[in-house]
Amino acid sequence: MSPLVRTLVGYLPILILIAVMAWRYRNVHKARALRPGRLWILPAIYGAIVLAAMLSMPTSGLGWLCFVAGVAIGVLLGWQRGRLMRLHVDDDSGTVMMRQSPAALVLIVVIAVLRRAIHPATPGTPPVHGHFPAEALYFTDALLGFVLGMIVAQRLEIWLRARALLAEHHAQKQATPPPPPALQEG
Repeated sequence: MSPLVRTLVGYLPILILIAVMAWRYRNVHKARALRPGRLWILPAIYGAIVLAAMLSMPTSGLGWLCFVAGVAIGVLLGWQRGRLMRLHVDDDSGTVMMRQSPAALVLIVVIAVLRRAIHPATPGTPPVHGHFPAEALYFTDALLGFVLGMIVAQRLEIWLRARALLAEHHAQKQATPPPPPALQEG
């Protein structure tokens, strides 16, 4: 494979991500019902996957440090991404509605582009002596932690905001007196 084709193939995931994000951007202004009770499912599934990955290929102390650093950075970006989501309570149904923020979509694309820009190896480059260099494994440890931290923090932030919105909505409904009964003409 020529170097040009190899480089283009290396950028293919980013191009696919940009296409998917452009497709998702079409619905960015449509609110959808949020089910706060189900926000724990994705973090639990991804947490189990990360646990299995980390236990099946144990890492070194530096690998765990990279993982923890990835979690910390992921928590910061996930919290920010969760803050960017637009939440409101539908007055008729009392359901929390969520709209994706365009900035949150852009954040995902920027992260993917940065990941590609700092990744040292060219796609398709064979590993050294049949093994990937330790730096590549540390990088994957950090990425596993990053995604875990981002998913957990984003979902937690959305859950906390949704809970506060629902509590405020219920308190407001209880504080509002019912409308007076209509007077009947007789």
